[in-house]
Amino acid sequence: MQTLGDAREHFWRVIKMAKANDVDLSTALDDGDINASDWADMITGCRGCTQVGKCDRLLRQQEHLAEAPSYCVNGETFAQLRTG
Repeated sequence: MQTLGDAREHFWRVIKMAKANDVDLSTALDDGDINASDWADMITGCRGCTQVGKCDRLLRQQEHLAEAPSYCVNGETFAQLRTG
C-alpha cells in the first residue's frame, strides 16, 4: 500500500496543477462548483499519487497546460472546472 504524502506539499501541488490548467480553486469553492469535501478529496487523491516527481518536473517546465497529464487523479475535475 502506498503511504500518503505530506498534506501541505500536496495542497500546494494541487493548487499549482489547477493554475497550470487555468482553474482557480478558490473561485470554484466560492461559486459552489466544488465544496470543502471535494477540495479535501483532491488533496487526498494527490497524496496517494505515485507520479509526484513527474508532476513536479512538468509543473517546473510548463506554466500552462492544455490539460492535466493522464496520470493526474484530479484531471477530470480540472477539465470540468475549466469548462464549467
